[in-house]
Amino acid sequence: MVDYIFYLCVDILVWLAKLTGTSYELINIIIFILLYPLILLFLLIVIMKQRKQIKNYK
Repeated sequence: MVDYIFYLCVDILVWLAKLTGTSYELINIIIFILLYPLILLFLLIVIMKQRKQIKNYK
């Protein structure tokens, strides 16, 4: 099952690479080196704001 999910993700990355005219490696870098940390940072900021709102609500 893990192999199936892994190869499905690889196929999606290859498809995105063909769609954008770039390489698999570039798509991989964009997703996991740029987008993932930005999304993680955004979610951490949202969590901090919500904690502050909850603290002020009490």
